[in-house]
Amino acid sequence: MKYNFFPIVFSVAVLLLSCKANKTEDKVADVASDTVTVVDTVVQPVDTAAIIAAYEAEYAKTKSKDTKPVYKAKDKKQVTAYPEPEIQSIPPATATTIDVEGFNYIPDTHASYPGGRPEFLKYFYKNFEYPQQAIENGIQGTIYAECFISETGTVEKVEFPGHKLGYGLEEEAKRVLMQVKVNPATKNGVAAKERYVLPIRVEIKA
Repeated sequence: MKYNFFPIVFSVAVLLLSCKANKTEDKVADVASDTVTVVDTVVQPVDTAAIIAAYEAEYAKTKSKDTKPVYKAKDKKQVTAYPEPEIQSIPPATATTIDVEGFNYIPDTHASYPGGRPEFLKYFYKNFEYPQQAIENGIQGTIYAECFISETGTVEKVEFPGHKLGYGLEEEAKRVLMQVKVNPATKNGVAAKERYVLPIRVEIKA
């Protein structure tokens, strides 16, 4: 007779434990809902067309009129790559002359290659190798290489704002520029970091 109550007692115990578990889960859910904050991250799109338009406008004003490119024979064609005078990097919308990493947009004096522009041109002509795939596809135009120069005169990094010509041209420009050692820029009488954009013309002729 006493065994007849066991199923009932067992069922009640299970029910009570289940209710208790549900309440615990509800509390956890409540705590979680009170402490978790969802943050929406909005990525601001980069207007590459506007960047390139701005650089092309500056390049049109500063490019040299008397540069006589040195061509190299490669794959039965004549190819060249020559850097034009640098132009200022585009600063952010907020009024500033220095970026978050300490690179100056407008130093007091710019970084300079030992021996000046003629020596830099010699260095570039000697070391830049026009990529084979670019020649095969007839790729030419202007590379906009943004150089970040340290206060010791080394090139810390090279970036390419806006569109790229592709076919290995940017990679070759970066390889050559990363090996450059220059006299650093100055700001308030001391060596300073600087960033600027170097337009590089790459051309092919039969």
